[in-house]
Amino acid sequence: MVAGLACLLVALGSWAVASPVGASPDEDYHLVSIWCSQGERAGLCEKPTADSAVVPAALLSQSCYAFHPEQSAACTRVSPTQSMVRTSRGNFDGAYPPVFYWVNGLLAGKNISTSVIFMRIANLLLFLAVFAGVYLLLPAGLRRAQLIATLVTLVPLGMFLIPSINPSGWAILSAATLLVSILGYLTITDRRRRIALGAAAGLIVLLGAGARGDAAVYAVVAMIAAAILTVRSVRVPWRRLAYPGVLAVVAGLAFLLVGQAGSVNPGTANTDHASVGRFLRIAFDVPALWSGAMGSPAPFNNSLPAWAWGLGWLDTPMPAVVWVGAGGVFAAVLFAAVARAGRRTALAVGFVGLVTFLVPTYIQTLSDTPVGGLVQPRYVLPLLTLLVLAATVRLDGAAFSLSRGQRWIVVATLAVANGAALYANIRRYVSGTAGKDWNLDQNPQWWWNGLIPPMVICAIGTIAFAVSLVLLTTGITTVTTAAPVDKPVVDNAIAARVPAQAGMGRGLELERGEPDLTASTAP
Repeated sequence: MVAGLACLLVALGSWAVASPVGASPDEDYHLVSIWCSQGERAGLCEKPTADSAVVPAALLSQSCYAFHPEQSAACTRVSPTQSMVRTSRGNFDGAYPPVFYWVNGLLAGKNISTSVIFMRIANLLLFLAVFAGVYLLLPAGLRRAQLIATLVTLVPLGMFLIPSINPSGWAILSAATLLVSILGYLTITDRRRRIALGAAAGLIVLLGAGARGDAAVYAVVAMIAAAILTVRSVRVPWRRLAYPGVLAVVAGLAFLLVGQAGSVNPGTANTDHASVGRFLRIAFDVPALWSGAMGSPAPFNNSLPAWAWGLGWLDTPMPAVVWVGAGGVFAAVLFAAVARAGRRTALAVGFVGLVTFLVPTYIQTLSDTPVGGLVQPRYVLPLLTLLVLAATVRLDGAAFSLSRGQRWIVVATLAVANGAALYANIRRYVSGTAGKDWNLDQNPQWWWNGLIPPMVICAIGTIAFAVSLVLLTTGITTVTTAAPVDKPVVDNAIAARVPAQAGMGRGLELERGEPDLTASTAP
């Protein structure tokens, strides 16, 4: 486990330096919001008012290459002026929650590039720390779900957003850890572990709801899914449900208190557009958002450019091997998990799947825009992670597992998809998509001063992610009980006489070779 996370750290670190400052969606907005998150500071954010502030002019010029994928990021090489300008391009109206900006604002300084790199690294370290902390507290039935759901929805969008200064990175963190934290809190009998998981769930709600309004909504979705999976299916004291209920109310209030809630307010829409016919036309295109989260281009019937829905400002197109590979693994794992699922799991998967379909359809219908005009793939990515989580969670019986062949297919496919995505992302900024030379080190138009060459970064990131997949999935093929870790292991002689119902929640399963939580190769 430790070695696998260390390799994942290196892989995410490679992505952190694979793009220039200003590369994530709307980064000029987020830069100003971060620099002004802690009030007036000389040289960083001066003379703030209710709707504007005076900030370094360079904050607004870092995304000079946006929407021009054929161009490199060479325009950022121009020495930024030290002048200060007044701007309203920021979170002055409270459209976004303040927590993400305030935390990252602790690292804001006069050297913008250095500050942003530190923020990217801090955000990826936060992701790995929370992920590992929750993982180590869980039983196998939840650990494996957390691991596999995160890995199969990480490439390419998650790899790009987690080590970035875009609030969507924290939304992905919340999706990967909240549901299993709540399920662990509800089902584990060991008091210390339960309290730790409850505290973790509270922190995760704060991080998600403190970054994006929709992440607060997804937290409520996770609470409902947890209730479906546990109520009347395992012995959970009713009083334990009070805490998740409180967290759900807090998350709901957090959503209503930010400006993002206005984007889904039906009172602001023209009801003439919300016809059944229009709803159906949009509904038929909504699944394109799911494939878009895996890196596919925008649908052909959309008014967006052909390269839209890539990384960056949606302007970094991904090779087909990325979205076909990542999307294929996602669909295959989901299909395999549902095939072994019990009734409660099927209900939870159906609920999350319905939300994943209806929410973007409803919003796009109200806004009178085609799919992609308002809801973007990165907004639905956390829901896809929740969907796989709901499908792979096992509270009793046997933990979810893959065969050896399935495991190696997943590892190989995701490793190739990540390498291709990382290469395409670096190329877009080094030479633009119009570049012809395969060697990114040949006359790069943009790269970090003093950093090792781009091809080396690409190789390091590709190899590190591949090794992390191998190490983190080592035990995923082992048949083991999904029961909480504080329950005794079944005696071998007894287990041999009890028929196992893999993943169905009936019967017991012998724990065979499940790696120790502290071992470096645990799943």
